[in-house]
Amino acid sequence: FLCTQIGYEDTQTDFAAEVQAIADAECDSIVMVSYSTDGAAILETAAVLGVSLPTFGADGIADAAFLEDFSVPAIANGVMATKPRAGSSAGDFVDECSMDETCAGGIYTAETYDAVMMIGQAAMMENGANMASHLSMVGDDYAGASGQHTFLSNGDVAGAGYDICSFDALSSTDIYFTCMEWWSAIDGIQATPFAGMTVSIGFLNPMTGPIAVYAPGFGVAANVALGMMNIAGWNSGLQFEMVMVDSGCNGDVAAAGAQTLLDAGVVGVVGAACSGATMAANAVLGAAGIPMISYASTNPSLSDVSAYPDFFRVVPSDAIQGPALADVVTADSGSDVALLYMTNDYGSGLADSFAAAWEGAGNTLCASIGYEDTTTDFTSQVQSVMDNSCGSVMLISYAADGAAIVEELAAQSFSGQIFGGDGIAEEGLCASMADPSLCDGIVATKPAAPTPNERSMAFGAICASIPDCADGIYTAEAFDAMIIMGYSVFAQLSSPGATLSQMIGAVGQGFVGASGVHTFAANGDVGGSGYCVGTFNMVDGAPSFDCSRSWTLSGGVS
Repeated sequence: FLCTQIGYEDTQTDFAAEVQAIADAECDSIVMVSYSTDGAAILETAAVLGVSLPTFGADGIADAAFLEDFSVPAIANGVMATKPRAGSSAGDFVDECSMDETCAGGIYTAETYDAVMMIGQAAMMENGANMASHLSMVGDDYAGASGQHTFLSNGDVAGAGYDICSFDALSSTDIYFTCMEWWSAIDGIQATPFAGMTVSIGFLNPMTGPIAVYAPGFGVAANVALGMMNIAGWNSGLQFEMVMVDSGCNGDVAAAGAQTLLDAGVVGVVGAACSGATMAANAVLGAAGIPMISYASTNPSLSDVSAYPDFFRVVPSDAIQGPALADVVTADSGSDVALLYMTNDYGSGLADSFAAAWEGAGNTLCASIGYEDTTTDFTSQVQSVMDNSCGSVMLISYAADGAAIVEELAAQSFSGQIFGGDGIAEEGLCASMADPSLCDGIVATKPAAPTPNERSMAFGAICASIPDCADGIYTAEAFDAMIIMGYSVFAQLSSPGATLSQMIGAVGQGFVGASGVHTFAANGDVGGSGYCVGTFNMVDGAPSFDCSRSWTLSGGVS
């Protein structure tokens, strides 16, 4: 049923009363029959008044030029509109129009062309006499630029149906108008057939192994990016498909997954998450010249371009996080530090970085205790901490093993301060604990959130609405890695002779992403935005990880 029906003069410019009436009527959507200028004014007024409802429009707004009437184009994001669907085009008008900026940005241009041409042909019969009769003759299965036209007895044409189009304007650099569905009176709504090229992108996701709990979040973030890439590529005849395989946070699993991706014909790979998995996958992919962009691998060794060719990452090396952790321990008066770490590539890399920074500042370690990442019983490791009377623990682990260590420390009555790196810096650390309050007071670091930008805010809003993403880690980085890969494929298509790795290096210069502004160095590294220094707190009986401090290379902890 209609919640309300509101008319207005086409000269009106102030729509506050109309928008307020919609809000007062508690409507749950808006159907807007308007032209471009007034339609934009209505939506901008709704945004100012806090009225955010699904909005649908007709052919008066169904063009990319609609976005030009907004002071903030992102307000149009999600608006749907219909317009008459072009039939099979005859002649070269469509091609000629596409090369003229004014014509290409217009509406009903092919229909205007057809109307003029049909009148012209009718006028050539009997030197313009009996025009109505001759128009009916010309308009009998007329092959026009806007489709086949046959006039009915009342002068109407049946048309070819209607395109169903959407405006996607997530930021000032992500603005698109695409028509991916259409409607006909016979078949209703249906997908518009895609005519173009589909490119496969690989995604290495730790669906099994020690950080499998975060795999759903990585996958959601990659799919959000994939959707944006396909919106961007639709009108250019380019679509992407994602081929996702398990990396297992394990070298053998990741290498097998990389081979599967090669066999699937991917042009690039996003991932892996764990450093050891990335290293093993690169041995397979690098040999084939397939570039990788990791969203979470931080081992310092990956900076070696000769050992890991065609490799990029959107997270800073742990060569930076190690000194950050050392500064945090110092700032919090940590003493007699026991370094408890996994011996896999991630754990040993970050542990070495921390130890070098800690000891380089004139400190000594109370104990340095490594363990296999498959370990589940930490009685002996914690006993070593207690036997050495260590006053603090630096925990380099993932969430599951980290939780087990924290529980064992409590069981053996350890009362000192616990610190950790990015592997535990999320509420997921507490999820598997019988008593989540054991997280209370733990301090950990993770790459800092960037200064907010349009893309980070847009992704943040989408991610927050999807539980797997909202509860995940490195989701913004997974989004950025995927979208940089996709945009680099776009760039390569217009740069014959350039490799995809070269295009990744070029696209990744000042790239404004959801996780920050990325600039790839020659070895594929990024500098990052510093580190969040967060503390676990219990809020209303539930654990919360709060970034109350930060660390930068130039300013330390603040």
